[in-house]
Amino acid sequence: MTAKKLRDRIESLCTHVLFDYNGKACGVDPFDAGHFDMWCGEDFMEAHSIEEVMQEPFFEGKALQDIIDQIGNVEGM
Repeated sequence: MTAKKLRDRIESLCTHVLFDYNGKACGVDPFDAGHFDMWCGEDFMEAHSIEEVMQEPFFEGKALQDIIDQIGNVEGM
């Protein structure tokens, strides 16, 4: 999987994307182009753009675009 493919899936706004990272259940739920809920284990944040979803160092201090090769069990991909 590539960062572009995952970004396109999230940006399509069809449904949440669930995955595992570093032993934690994580995901992104796109409500609209300006509202994305993100979680990793017990941590939660709201992002306001697809760029923020991909670039914010939210997943244990790392950006989603930087951990693509380390995520597993990606639902719907």
